[in-house]
Amino acid sequence: MSSEIALIMTSAAGIGAIASAIAAVFQSFRYRKENKQETLEDRINKLTSALKESSHLVTEVEQEIQSRRHLVVELEKDAEKYQNLVSMNKEQVEAVAQLLQGELRKEVDKSFWKGILANFVFFILGAGVSLGISLYGL
Repeated sequence: MSSEIALIMTSAAGIGAIASAIAAVFQSFRYRKENKQETLEDRINKLTSALKESSHLVTEVEQEIQSRRHLVVELEKDAEKYQNLVSMNKEQVEAVAQLLQGELRKEVDKSFWKGILANFVFFILGAGVSLGISLYGL
């Protein structure tokens, strides 16, 4: 039995040594990976990804600038339309004003003659009443 115990103890020691060696190897790989210097390939990869990112950002900025240019063009068109509307409205207002002035002149003339006619009617009525009072002595 003691030879079996010795065999088990030796086996356990061997397994422990192997596990310890495997852990040391993994620790060594981790240490190397964390502390290794960048290779030329690593730097080229970083540069390539940075260039891709900057290219993407430049594309986004160009799209934003193009969008804003389009907006400026639309605003300029709208401003031109509104300016045309304002000038057309001025012309229309002047035309309506001239039309209204002509109508007002006609109405003033009609009103003048109506006023003269009304005054003449009242003059005749007043003269008739005055004549009637003086003749009949009312």
